[in-house]
Amino acid sequence: MREQQRRTAEASMIEWLSHSGELGKAPAKIECTKEFDLHDLHYYVFRFKAKMLGEWMLGVCGGYEGDELDHCGHVFSQMEKYNDRTAIEDAAAIVESIRAYWMERARQQEEFERKFRANVEFRMQKEIPAQEIADQFVKTQSRYCLTVGEVDCPSGRIVVSDPLAYLPDSDFILVLEKNIPAGRYPVEVSICRNDEIGLRMCTAKLKVKDTEAVSYERAAGLEADQKGKDLEGFPVDAGMMSFCDEQTAREYRDFLLKWHSKNPEGNHYDDYFAAFFARSYEALPAYQREGGDFIEWQNPDTGNRMVMIASGLGDGFYSAYYGYDSAGEICQIIVPMVNPSLFSTGE
Repeated sequence: MREQQRRTAEASMIEWLSHSGELGKAPAKIECTKEFDLHDLHYYVFRFKAKMLGEWMLGVCGGYEGDELDHCGHVFSQMEKYNDRTAIEDAAAIVESIRAYWMERARQQEEFERKFRANVEFRMQKEIPAQEIADQFVKTQSRYCLTVGEVDCPSGRIVVSDPLAYLPDSDFILVLEKNIPAGRYPVEVSICRNDEIGLRMCTAKLKVKDTEAVSYERAAGLEADQKGKDLEGFPVDAGMMSFCDEQTAREYRDFLLKWHSKNPEGNHYDDYFAAFFARSYEALPAYQREGGDFIEWQNPDTGNRMVMIASGLGDGFYSAYYGYDSAGEICQIIVPMVNPSLFSTGE
């Protein structure tokens, strides 16, 4: 079995060397010269030539458990000169460096998952400290804030939802129980540029009044068309959230029904909304990812507007919050998506 294992190791070494980032072709010559065991795994040492008259270079492939023919992925060469006297020592050093790299990657992944869980807890709290949200809207080297559009509210009954996956069918959308005065309101978003998560939308804010929020309380509501079913959040399945009025939501659904009747094979994101997001990116490339992260959309049939924003770290369950000012009145409605303080900024 060891002979068959050695042949599969040689084939793996040749395949690795043939990658465009390595030799870009099969080596002119290759020989298995030695074997060794490390961390209870078996390894094969190779010497190879990129060109027939070139010098011999060192490569290693492994590790194998027992007589298994599948290795654990330790295939590498630093393209350094082969020294028969130190070949096993040099190959073992390569293996240790590979192990150290993947162990560090695993540690980083575990740490990121811990932060991701903490971020989910952040956006699902019953109450969010006002200062945490206020800090997101203070400009620094890695944080920005931007008014991304306005929302028309003819009824004053606010809907928060995934506008692409759920709002078209009125499923799993949150109709907030507390109304705001009818009117037109700006929507701001806090944005971070982050070493760990890149450029992300952090908190979306429907600004009802110019006063400052001194407290935030999770907003309850009813799921549309599900009588009596209380909700304290809304699901996102298309990486997007939105603010709109309940009347505008109905108008939006009517618009999409007409659009799909004219485009029965169409996809309302790819074939319609993607162009709006692309134009948004072209206008403000410094504040969003390529393809676009936010738009103000005006219904061409009614003129009422809504705002769509990329949902932080993507799909999941999000909550809306009422922001109350010092007089106890609603001055904001927010959807927190990312707490940038949890992630490394590199500042």
